[in-house]
Amino acid sequence: MLGVHPETTEIAEPTTQRRAIRYAVRFAYLAALVAALVTGLLPGGRVQEAAWMIGGVLAFTIDRPLRQHVRVVADWLPLIAALMVYDYTRDLADKLGMPLRMHELVTADRWMFGGTLPTVWLQSHLASDGQPWWTPIIGAVYTTHFILPWATAAIFYIYSRPLWARYMRRILLLSYLALVTYILVPAAPPWYASHEGAIPDQVRRISGFGLGLVSPDISAQWLTDHGNFVAALPSLHTAFSVLVAATLWPLTTRWWLRAILVAYPCAMGFTLVYGGEHYVLDVLLGCVYAGGTILLTRMWENWRAGRAPLGPLPSALPERSSEPAPQ
Repeated sequence: MLGVHPETTEIAEPTTQRRAIRYAVRFAYLAALVAALVTGLLPGGRVQEAAWMIGGVLAFTIDRPLRQHVRVVADWLPLIAALMVYDYTRDLADKLGMPLRMHELVTADRWMFGGTLPTVWLQSHLASDGQPWWTPIIGAVYTTHFILPWATAAIFYIYSRPLWARYMRRILLLSYLALVTYILVPAAPPWYASHEGAIPDQVRRISGFGLGLVSPDISAQWLTDHGNFVAALPSLHTAFSVLVAATLWPLTTRWWLRAILVAYPCAMGFTLVYGGEHYVLDVLLGCVYAGGTILLTRMWENWRAGRAPLGPLPSALPERSSEPAPQ
């Protein structure tokens, strides 16, 4: 009736069926994700986070061969291990008997700012009467740390596994460099230092969490359960924001997108200092760790490829690729 030959219809039906299954699985995953947020099942523990992350990759690549689905789990295991090790850094620091640094960071920030502690100054001038109207924006910026680096990794994995591999090298190296530092040089954030008396002024945690989708009670409990009192130096929040911005920079040429990439780490740094999560010193060292990670991984990649040091990165996101990642 539509002028389509029978053989054409027979060939098109499997494609249409696969497309319907693909969109149905994706919709089911997104619906389950929203339901988990609404009912308070998210945020959760590290294993639960990893399950949702891997589940999203599988849902958006559901029509790929089974062997590739099996490979997804193996590919993401190092990241899951990094997240789980992060949770034990405080216990490891305690077992090694490393002293918790508090006064040193306070002294460093006061020295850089002429005796003024930036976190205390910002909170006394910007939040002296409670929570300002733009506090949800601060919460949104802070929350991106728990979403954007992993969403970027998932998108890279779906569209180009080699690009994902390069990105994950940086993520993993940066994570483990920070983890080693947390174990050997445990340092307390401003809010905890204030609680312990190292800062005489009150320092509140104003950064927030949840993008408004998670209730304040649930988000506060999540931060308490997953908080690490020895992971102030360096700021991994800052380091990840710099790494994401640097990774996405060569993939776009639009000036306004690049302006956002520049503004993002700056907004994260302000959020962390103002919110009582990190000192300025932590933020600066986070930038140094991110820059050092990018430099080391690019040198290693160019050495493996036999190119001159610091060769150019791709200028656009490649087409979808399921080729094995370079080792």
